[in-house]
Amino acid sequence: MSETEPKISVILPSYNVREYIEQCIESVFNQTFKDIEVICVDAGSTDGTLEILKGYVDEYPNLNIFLSNKKSYGAQINQGLNNANGEYISIIETDDYVDPNMLESLYELTQFGYVDIVKSTFYHLYENGDERKLKVDEVKRNLPEGKLFRAVNQPVFFDGHPSIWSAIYRKSFLFNNNINFIEEEGGGWVDNPFLFETALKADTIIYTNRPYYYYRESNENSSSNNLKDLSIPSRRISDMFDVLDKCGCEDTQIIESLYRRLFRYVEITLENNDNDLESLDYKTCKSLYEALNRVDEDYVHNQLSNKQKQYYYSLSSPLILSKFKQE
Repeated sequence: MSETEPKISVILPSYNVREYIEQCIESVFNQTFKDIEVICVDAGSTDGTLEILKGYVDEYPNLNIFLSNKKSYGAQINQGLNNANGEYISIIETDDYVDPNMLESLYELTQFGYVDIVKSTFYHLYENGDERKLKVDEVKRNLPEGKLFRAVNQPVFFDGHPSIWSAIYRKSFLFNNNINFIEEEGGGWVDNPFLFETALKADTIIYTNRPYYYYRESNENSSSNNLKDLSIPSRRISDMFDVLDKCGCEDTQIIESLYRRLFRYVEITLENNDNDLESLDYKTCKSLYEALNRVDEDYVHNQLSNKQKQYYYSLSSPLILSKFKQE
């Protein structure tokens, strides 16, 4: 890497986030760590987001703005990766913001570019008018702190929110392993397979229990809060099963972590359909059927609650698809 290349490339995917974009981008440029480039990839914002971004160009020469012809979070990130020059990659969602010390603190843990992934915990940020509440995510609190590990030896790494943005990734690690994002329309929950693939392929990971990232839970337009296509969660589960197969992962604890995620996503799917299983559309039923049929039945018998078993036997049966007339 030449001396002119930045240590970290920060990728900011944006689409109609006018309400939040200034707080986000200023939190990036206020970092104590200055050896960065900032790559904004906008997917055709119509609310003034792009104009706000362009207003920062003269002030920050290390800001580059790209336009995406796809309204796809995955496509935006891939475009950012393909234009990144940094030693490490940071992905920050533009309705969130970060602590001024985040990039410096995470880069200090890379051991001079040796570590594939540096991961931290994060804040859940809840806002209601002038009220603001923070909650530290503690799902991964039992990971070894400040010590090198592989995720296959720490299966808790796969639990909880994918939170791919509370981390930095060695760019050469991503490119050498051909890791990129699924280019699903919209948000598409594509952070899920990215989490599993990076975690399974990384030889070196370091974790810190210090939160630096403020994940905004109150944006009603986010893909997690505005699930229009109910097939998305289970389709991403199938993608994660594919990742496990591709990586040759047969670790029982990691597989069971994926099972737990699957049954939570089944619940989310039904919650977004007024808990009405019968009115699910064909696309959603098919994606649920395909994902659930990859679950080992011993796990169903021994680990699931009665309610989860009911979901499993209803949705994994061919009868769930037989009610639809297909061309």
